[in-house]
Amino acid sequence: MFSSRTNWNTNLNRLAGLIVEKQLRGESILDLSESNPTRCGFSYPKQEIISSLTDESVLLYQPEPRGFHSARTAIADYYRALHVSVTPDQIVLTASTSEAYSFLFKLICNTNEEVIVPQPSYPLLDFLCQINDVKLLQYRLAYDGEWHIDFESLQSAFTSRTRAIILVHPNNPTGSYLKQNEFERVCALAAEHNCAIIADEVFQPYSFSHDTRRASILASQSSVLLFSLNGISKLLGLPQLKLSWIVVSGHPKQITKALNRLDIIADTFLSVNTPIQTAIPKLLCFASDIENQIRLRVQTNYKLLQKIFAGSNTSIFQIEGGWYAILQLPQIHSDDQWAEEIFTHQNVIVQPGHYYGIEQKSCIVLSLLPILDIFENAVIKMHKFIEKNSSYKNN
Repeated sequence: MFSSRTNWNTNLNRLAGLIVEKQLRGESILDLSESNPTRCGFSYPKQEIISSLTDESVLLYQPEPRGFHSARTAIADYYRALHVSVTPDQIVLTASTSEAYSFLFKLICNTNEEVIVPQPSYPLLDFLCQINDVKLLQYRLAYDGEWHIDFESLQSAFTSRTRAIILVHPNNPTGSYLKQNEFERVCALAAEHNCAIIADEVFQPYSFSHDTRRASILASQSSVLLFSLNGISKLLGLPQLKLSWIVVSGHPKQITKALNRLDIIADTFLSVNTPIQTAIPKLLCFASDIENQIRLRVQTNYKLLQKIFAGSNTSIFQIEGGWYAILQLPQIHSDDQWAEEIFTHQNVIVQPGHYYGIEQKSCIVLSLLPILDIFENAVIKMHKFIEKNSSYKNN
């Protein structure tokens, strides 16, 4: 009686099962997979956030498919401060980035048509494609000290049914930004194959350093139909308030057609609630403070990670931004085995690299968000365990 698109294996994997067992026993666990900023000790302007959600106007229902003009104007102003020209009419509000992807898949893909996504990347994209009856193809991100697009794999992924190329800028979990020359090549391929580009830029503010090679996607003014995704889950560290958006750019005629169709899709769901639309002009005033706190945390934790593992048999992949780090451990265990061993013996949660499609062997992924003391304690325990077990195996 259920659809084939939801025929997933919902059984816990071995690592998840071990975590549940220890949680039920009440054991103390150090979570280096934590990606929820509201559990990571950041200082939010609590009263200002609460008061922004209590305006009397929230009692009046005024459905607008693209979202309140006042909300979209505030978002356009946010981009203007970044020296990117975006008009409120180019913006469509959604309840989440996942919903934004779903709207766009409905807009540009018929059943079993294709989008090409980077690998490594979000595991979520697999599910979003499946529940929207879209076929997912992959192009490779290669690593040679820094990450870059393997254009041979991208070119070979195109078929007559390909409708979009997805860019994640910066990528999760590689923390790599697209370079301008790469973006121009992607645009050329999209134009050649009559495809759109979907650029997921939710981690965009969290750069570790300035790089003149880096693409400024919305500022590039490409003639290819381009959809840029962002939202307050990462921008303000407030995933529970549920607001994201799509910025549509490219050739004016294509923009108009896309927005007219998105109006109908958005009007069908009307999923963005009134309080958050009313609050967003005030909330965006706090964006820089929250961004700075998160940026400082992830950079501090990344430097600490490098310091603790300096001179070890573990390699830390170079990252340019974002919230995550990738470590390649000694190849005496698989990534699953390392994650299970680290958790079993040290009560530290890390994620196996294959969750993200990382091709390099024995890789684990860590969040850089946790509070410094928790992060340091967990990494020290993990480092000692890895070094001890690697030495034992080597002997």
